[in-house]
Amino acid sequence: MAVINKSWIVFTLLMLAVVSSFAHTIYAPNDIPLLDNRFRIDPNTEQVTIILNHPKRPQKTVLVQPDGSKLFARRHPEESVAWFHNNSQDIITIQNPMPGPWQAIAMLNGNNRIQLLNPISLKINKLPLKVYNSEYLTSHVSLIKDGLIMTNKDYLKYAKLTVSIVSDQKKVVSLYRDDGQYYDSFPFDGELTTDFFMDLDPGRYLLNIKTKNNIFIRNVNKDIVVFPQPLTYTIQPAAENASSAQLTLIADESEIVPSSIIIDAMISSVDNPQTQQSIVNFSDQKEASNTLVVDLPLAYGNYTYAGKVFATTVDGREINFKLPDQSFELIAPAPEIPEVSSLLPITSEATATISGAEATGEATEQPFQYLWILIASFALLIVIAVLAVMFFLKRKQKKLAADNGLSLDELIIDEPKPTKK
Repeated sequence: MAVINKSWIVFTLLMLAVVSSFAHTIYAPNDIPLLDNRFRIDPNTEQVTIILNHPKRPQKTVLVQPDGSKLFARRHPEESVAWFHNNSQDIITIQNPMPGPWQAIAMLNGNNRIQLLNPISLKINKLPLKVYNSEYLTSHVSLIKDGLIMTNKDYLKYAKLTVSIVSDQKKVVSLYRDDGQYYDSFPFDGELTTDFFMDLDPGRYLLNIKTKNNIFIRNVNKDIVVFPQPLTYTIQPAAENASSAQLTLIADESEIVPSSIIIDAMISSVDNPQTQQSIVNFSDQKEASNTLVVDLPLAYGNYTYAGKVFATTVDGREINFKLPDQSFELIAPAPEIPEVSSLLPITSEATATISGAEATGEATEQPFQYLWILIASFALLIVIAVLAVMFFLKRKQKKLAADNGLSLDELIIDEPKPTKK
C-alpha cells in the first residue's frame, strides 16, 4: 500500500479548508453524489477526497467502510488516511480506498462532495456557460480511461446518463443511454448524446450531469446562466377587418446576427384542425436591419402562432430555441344592410311600375271613398230637411198668433181636460 506524502497532504487539506465554500466548482470534474450520507467507490480508484459539512458545533464524524470497519478523525491508518477536522467541516483523503458502498455517520448540511482520483473520468463537450430561455442544447458526454474513450460494452450497456438542472425553484431531469436510440448517434461508441430543453426563467443554475452503472458513478457539475431570448415578436391583424396577419420580428443585435435568423413556424387554426407552415428568413430582406415585418394572408378566424428559431450568436455559436406561442384573431367585417333605394334602380320602367301600382291602389280605394261621400251627403240632407220643417212650423205659429191679436209670448195652449158628465 502506498504511503501518503504527509507534507503534501497537510498542505492540500489546509487549502481545501480555506476554499471549501467553492468546493462544487473546484471538484466538479470528478465529483460523485452523497445520497443519504452514502456513496460508492468503484475499483481502480487510487485516491478519494471526502468533504463533509455539518452544523457549527462539535461532533464526531465516522466513516463506515464496505467491510463494516470504521474510520475516525483521531483513529485511522496514518499511512493511508489524512483527516482535517473542525467544528463545521471534515476533509478526509484516503489512498487506495476500499471499493464498494461507504457511509458517513454525521449530521450534514451544505455542499458535501466526494472527489475521486481514478483513471475513469467523465468528459463533456459543447456545453456553453451562457444559454437562452427555451433553448435546445445538445452535448456529447464520454467516459475516459487513460486518456481514451471507453467503448467496452460491459461498461456501457448498463450505463445511464442523467442531466439535472437544479435551482431553488425548479429541477429538470432527462435520462439517456449509449444505445443508438433517440438522440444517441451510435450504440456503445462511448459517446452519449444529450439533448435537453432549457425551459427555465433567466437566472443562474447548477447543471449536474451524471453517468452510472452497477460498478461506478461519475458526476460533472457546471454553472450555467440563462439569458432572455435574443428575439422578440408580435403578431396581429394587418388592419381592421383585414384578412391577413402582420408578423413583426425584432432581433437583439448584441446577441445574435440578424441575417442568420431563420424561423420555422406553424400557424394553427382554432376553429378547424388545419395548420399552415410559415418560414421566415432574415437574409431575404433587401436592407440589413434587426427588424423584419411579414404579412401572412389568412382566412378570418382564430389562430395560434408557434415557431422555432435557428440563428448564430455574435460569438459564432449555432443556437436554436422555441418562441413563446401567441394567439390572435382576424375578425370579418359586419355585413352591411342594403338601402331600399338600392334594391330597385330608378329607371323609367320602375317609375311606370310604381305609378301603375299607385293607380291600382287608388282604384281599389275609390269605391270606399264614394260610399263615405254618399253617406255624408244623405245625412246632410236629413239635417237640412229637419231644420226646414222646424222653420216652417215656427213661421206658421207666428202667423196664427198675429191673426188673433196675440203675441207669441202671450199664446197659451190649454192642456186638454176631461169632459164633465
